[in-house]
Amino acid sequence: MEIKDPKAMRALAHPLRMQLLELLAVEGAATATRLGELLDESPSNCSFHLRVLAKHGYIEPAPGRTGRNRPWRLIDIHQSWTAEQHDEAGRTAASALSAALLEWECSRMKAAVSTPAPEAWKGKPSSGGATLWLTPEETEQIGREIDALLTPYTDRWRDQESRPAEGRPVRVFHNIFLLPNQDQS
Repeated sequence: MEIKDPKAMRALAHPLRMQLLELLAVEGAATATRLGELLDESPSNCSFHLRVLAKHGYIEPAPGRTGRNRPWRLIDIHQSWTAEQHDEAGRTAASALSAALLEWECSRMKAAVSTPAPEAWKGKPSSGGATLWLTPEETEQIGREIDALLTPYTDRWRDQESRPAEGRPVRVFHNIFLLPNQDQS
């Protein structure tokens, strides 16, 4: 889903809401009580943040139960936005969301580095980066190619039956950006 509304961007730029979205991707559907248990948060706090996410179209009630036992589910595993909004409010909201996401991702990557991996997973996750000299078109193409690599695996978030038995949730994150303070024509 492409996020264009500055209010929706600001709604997502909250660490607990990012965690809730990710847990719903892993769990498939979950109640505020279940999510609170997983995050060591109160069900009422989770419920408040789930309603904010629903208001902005990130999640929806899962079919079935209602009331306190109402499970929520993710609408789309992909969220994207651009800082090149048409007005200052949009640029500010996109920048805040990007900064919040980067902070969240960096803290999780740091935690993952210091957490011992199970034997079967040792040496499998990877990190890397490259400083490249690219045109705007090449930059866009690399982003599309990375997305195409991930696409065959993204349906597993919705269809739990398609998840391999030995599989675990793995976060793949990439960020393509211009180096600051370079001669940018």
